[in-house]
Amino acid sequence: MISIIDWRLAECERMGVDFRFNTWAEADDVINEHADVVIVATGGLPHTEVLSEGNELVVSTWDIIAGDVKPGRNVLIYDDAGDHAALQAAEVIAASGAKVEIMTPDRTFAPEVMAMNLVPYMRSLQKHDVTFTVTYRLASVEKQEGGLLARLSSDYGGVLNTRHVDQVVVNHGTLPLDELYFDLKSLSTNLGAVNYEELIAGEVQTELRNPEGQFMLYRIGDAVSARNTHAAIYDALRLVKDI
Repeated sequence: MISIIDWRLAECERMGVDFRFNTWAEADDVINEHADVVIVATGGLPHTEVLSEGNELVVSTWDIIAGDVKPGRNVLIYDDAGDHAALQAAEVIAASGAKVEIMTPDRTFAPEVMAMNLVPYMRSLQKHDVTFTVTYRLASVEKQEGGLLARLSSDYGGVLNTRHVDQVVVNHGTLPLDELYFDLKSLSTNLGAVNYEELIAGEVQTELRNPEGQFMLYRIGDAVSARNTHAAIYDALRLVKDI
């Protein structure tokens, strides 16, 4: 997937886009740029608060992929986002020699991963004897017998089950990292709003709600809500092409 980034980065550099890495943008930093248009594309952070009990006992797929958390030896990955992160984390954990089970409440696992991408994942994960379990939902996690007891249910009813593991990894999408957007909202001419009739018609945005504002403000991608890469790219395309 890094090729998606590499190609766009190369195109931006070719067209003279200025990149500033390792720079945290606070509201004052943005204001001091005196921009006409500000687009917040800050993405999201992992959302793991999905259980009735034991949310503090789980880690996110991002924790595993980034190396911030060491993989366990007997690991349950609960995936109800269905995207790449669960399979990427499973690869990292399985490669360490751990026992891995990927569980989803859906009828199929990883529905957001297209077939051509799924092939290399499966070659890797099946080699490590990773178990795939569908139609089960992770209800709660509690400490027990030197490990964790994961309690399972089903959306189809009438099923209660358990797993005894030493690590539970949750992939539940992201929550918007939108603090910067809301810090800037009252300072913008459009108060961060999009005119959707103009957007659908492919016209320039003319929304004016605050004549005293300093710039037009928008947010795209996971800074709005958790979606996939294609949605974030489309967000940017249909907005920026008419600025």
